[in-house]
Amino acid sequence: MSVTKQRDALQLLQTVGSYPWYVEKFIEHKKSKKNSPSTLLGYLRDFSFFFRWMMTEGLSTATDMKDIPLNDLNDLKKETVESYILYLQESHLYERSALLSNPTKSAKKEYSDRTISRKISSLKSLFHYLSALAEDENGESYLTRNVLAKIELEITELTPLARAHAIRAKILIDDEIYQFVDFVYNGYLAHCDTEKKKQYHMQNRDRDTALIAMILSGGFRVSEIVSLDLSDIIMEKNQLKLIRKGKKEDAPFFSDWGKEYLAKYLQLRDKYNPEPQEDAVFLAVSPSNPNGHRIEVRSVQKLVKKYAKAFGIPDLSVHKLRHSFATQFLRLNPDPHQLQAQLGHSKIETTMQYAHVLEDALGKAVNRTT
Repeated sequence: MSVTKQRDALQLLQTVGSYPWYVEKFIEHKKSKKNSPSTLLGYLRDFSFFFRWMMTEGLSTATDMKDIPLNDLNDLKKETVESYILYLQESHLYERSALLSNPTKSAKKEYSDRTISRKISSLKSLFHYLSALAEDENGESYLTRNVLAKIELEITELTPLARAHAIRAKILIDDEIYQFVDFVYNGYLAHCDTEKKKQYHMQNRDRDTALIAMILSGGFRVSEIVSLDLSDIIMEKNQLKLIRKGKKEDAPFFSDWGKEYLAKYLQLRDKYNPEPQEDAVFLAVSPSNPNGHRIEVRSVQKLVKKYAKAFGIPDLSVHKLRHSFATQFLRLNPDPHQLQAQLGHSKIETTMQYAHVLEDALGKAVNRTT
């Protein structure tokens, strides 16, 4: 065995244990088919990216990739997988090589047709194995349905304008931003079909509305909002003190309308009964900890999906809230360098992923020529 194969085999052995048990069985199956360690590592990278996307989008309640159950794969819909493909197509993405190599290194990628086809082909192989080849102790397939069998691999590269059209239905535009925030505060109650759900919503609606309004009024990452302490808010300047990716200190702004929701929530924050030393801005309670403590990222992702589904935009996510802010910013302030500073991007190329806003500008320009 060559040095490279020995290295890949060792890396595979060290890595596969961090994946769900059914992925380990898939890898063993592929080993029996004489797949190389390098090929098997490629499968793991593709699975890892998909599983982490599932958790981010609230498609699994698991907080660790290893704990994603088979039922979460069985319940996937064709539209959901198509949303994943669009996610790969629509923007520059960051894939942490910490998954399989150096945890301090990350690489910026724009996925080509070939790369996207490979990622989907990897998922097709996994789902085919689980639904058609593998069986449990009762002789039954692990999956009762194979949603990937409905996905074609002929993926056509989207032009920027085509991407703009596709993503437009998945974000908030113009007045929809304010309508969504108002819905969280005033409209969602009508969707609560039990008294328990109504009480839960009324307990948390000021927090939820403030949290969502802050993301939409400043384009903050969910991790940044969750990590906020009371001492990080400079209310008189509409600023937050943040530690960005790469441990960079920053002080981005938020809007006056977002400030109103934040101020209202802060007046009611004590109802969560936090300990005196608890400095987190956004609090939650749980049966195991009735004292207000810092809300978790997963909880924010789930509550956004809950409100988005009731609002009629089920594909809206926390990431799409940030995307909505960036799109609206460029529509009203066509200066990507200002947006770059607000979002905390180190490179302007990253900010330019939001340039699909130019779809409207292009339409106006065409009209001016006729």
